Amino acid sequence: MRALIVSDVHSNLEAFGSVVDDAKARDGFDEIWSLGDLVGYGPDPGACIDLLRDHQHQGVAGNHDLASIGELSLEAFNSHAAAANRWTAKQLTKDQFDFLGELPLKLESDGFTFVHGSPRDPVWEYVVSVSAAVASFLHFDTQRCLVGHSHIPFICRPSEDGAVFLEFPLDTPIALGDDRMIINPGGVGQPRDSDPRASYAIYDSEQATATHHRVKYDIPKTQGKMRDHELPEFLAERLAYGR
Repeated sequence: MRALIVSDVHSNLEAFGSVVDDAKARDGFDEIWSLGDLVGYGPDPGACIDLLRDHQHQGVAGNHDLASIGELSLEAFNSHAAAANRWTAKQLTKDQFDFLGELPLKLESDGFTFVHGSPRDPVWEYVVSVSAAVASFLHFDTQRCLVGHSHIPFICRPSEDGAVFLEFPLDTPIALGDDRMIINPGGVGQPRDSDPRASYAIYDSEQATATHHRVKYDIPKTQGKMRDHELPEFLAERLAYGR
């Protein structure tokens, strides 16, 4: 079984579509594993939900998904994110709205725990520090945990000092073995590691590997849509820089 692992699509249809096409060209996939924040920030929330649903999939909710359907207060978001979420809420059909509302905060499948933020706090916590990683390892029972939220790809393993963050190298299958680990595939629709290309991973159960990939997409087209919808200019500009 091959799973396409995505996170933080953020209503960016050009990025999500390029990821799906790129993954299909790389021996394909059987299902998509989505780690939350399908919507928010970008111009095509409904189309991104529909693209996910066009494929066999499993997934969890992110904070922007929940905010866009009124399950989280917008007071917890910065002004740009709040404005985008208010706009997003008006774009969703009832079916798309209900789909986001039915996503779990945590699920287990194929030896993985899926969450958006962290297994300790699936909605809000960022796994970006050793202390957060150490706590996270205490809050999942599977061998591996998949997270998103930070928009930064990494592999994290337990160590003598608690935990160590490792680079998730491009196009190089990483043997998963029997070690416990936390994996972040990076952001599809709004990368924040200074690389504007959409980021994703492929899990191959037969080979027991995870592989990180990047793919270019039509950033100006996404930016043009955002400006047409009068979404915050800051959100459009940052796509070009991957920050």
